[in-house]
Amino acid sequence: MEKIEEYQQLVLKWNRTHNLVSKSQASNLKSHTEDSLSIAGFLGQNIMDVGSGGGFPGIPLAIINPEKSFFLVESSEKKAAFLLNTINKLELKNVKVFNRRVESLDPEKFPQPLDIVARALGGIEEIIKLTALFLAKENNKLRLMKTEHQMKGEVVTKGYVVAKKEIIYTKEKDKDHILVTIELGKN
Repeated sequence: MEKIEEYQQLVLKWNRTHNLVSKSQASNLKSHTEDSLSIAGFLGQNIMDVGSGGGFPGIPLAIINPEKSFFLVESSEKKAAFLLNTINKLELKNVKVFNRRVESLDPEKFPQPLDIVARALGGIEEIIKLTALFLAKENNKLRLMKTEHQMKGEVVTKGYVVAKKEIIYTKEKDKDHILVTIELGKN
């Protein structure tokens, strides 16, 4: 928990000059950390956090899962700089940061299978489009952190299926979080 607290302090410090998270997120980092950690039991050995931003959910997950490999993908240079600084300060040897867009990365250079996690990145169709090369690899899964409300009206791109919807339990009673698993459809 010491590293989690240190991480939260780094987010607050850097947020003053780098606008890593919104004001509401900054005032409620504990809740966002708990939300991030709530999916830990659903993930495999290799996890890619797409649109990592201020490090949610990748960094809290990497802190509590030192035996797993994490790949944080962030296209914003200032946010990627924060992520690099943070993993160095926290001595997280299981994390690599990529200051690139996910669609420019080569899936062959990542261990398989890979769980691709996205939280607050956009709509399902957009995320599928961005991660299509990775989802084409056998056994890779897209894991989206959503609410039931966010899922209303969402359409899954043709050729892909919602393999699972799992309820994520958090301490906040008003939250109806789910983990939506999307895979390439089997022909």
